[in-house]
Amino acid sequence: MIPYPKTKRFHSVIKTVTWQRPSDPSAGYPVLKFVGTVKLHDTNAAIDYQKDRGYWLQSRSKIITPLKDNMDFAQTMNPLAKEFFFDRILLHHPTMREYYECGCSIVIYGEWCDGNIQNNVAIYDLPKMFVIFKVRIVDATVASEKYESIDQDSESEQEAARSNNKFWPEPNQWSDIRWPEHSIYSIFDFPTYNIEIDFNQLDLSQNRLVEITRAVKRQCPVGAHFNKPGIGEDVVWTEWAHSRGRLAFKVKETEHSVTKTQRLAAVDVEKLTSLNEFVDYACTENRMIQGLNHLHE
Repeated sequence: MIPYPKTKRFHSVIKTVTWQRPSDPSAGYPVLKFVGTVKLHDTNAAIDYQKDRGYWLQSRSKIITPLKDNMDFAQTMNPLAKEFFFDRILLHHPTMREYYECGCSIVIYGEWCDGNIQNNVAIYDLPKMFVIFKVRIVDATVASEKYESIDQDSESEQEAARSNNKFWPEPNQWSDIRWPEHSIYSIFDFPTYNIEIDFNQLDLSQNRLVEITRAVKRQCPVGAHFNKPGIGEDVVWTEWAHSRGRLAFKVKETEHSVTKTQRLAAVDVEKLTSLNEFVDYACTENRMIQGLNHLHE
């Protein structure tokens, strides 16, 4: 399987972008444009298609089947997976068809929302749906074990940029993939956001990032689409022009964060004054729910 990599926090992306000083000091660090999409708080799922091997379904950490499932994703999607791919993807997306015919794996990643995970968010109790948020193409002829455990932190951005063995197609190549009759949507069916981050003046963008996250918290855009009021979850920001989708981070708000911090920077545990304070910081209700959901995956 090809698991979805862990999404970084903002401070990790800052480190990635600024780890090496610019060769021309007067030029400074880059100014990058990021696209923000709503992160839905349910469970990560994917369908992986490969010409010689067929297809399989997976959770974040393992291959699943209707008999060994995760939140009924395989049971729901397995009967639809073949028709979905050939009629809704290959037929209308020549880039994916080209790579598929060459033997590459086409991995469709999304959030499987079964309506029963976190009862304090807007999408709670909505009908089950699969919301696609990213697609990955991997050359199966070289995708040995080293790709089966790939993570964003396991290789540098420079190495990724040079690699043609695996990449994230830009949204304009897949954002129209949907099958609403079977509750399959694209995250781009819902409101998105844009921000330009100047890595020389990070304070200018941090406030805007927090503002957008708080707006999503007040009313989840996906919930609003389905006329369901309630709070939202995180926002995931992805840069496409330079990093080809590899540079991504999420911004949380405390009410649905698994920790109790509104800061975009990392929390220094050593600065917490007591064990009780650390427990209060780390062991939120949503952290406990997240842990239980991970056991199911």
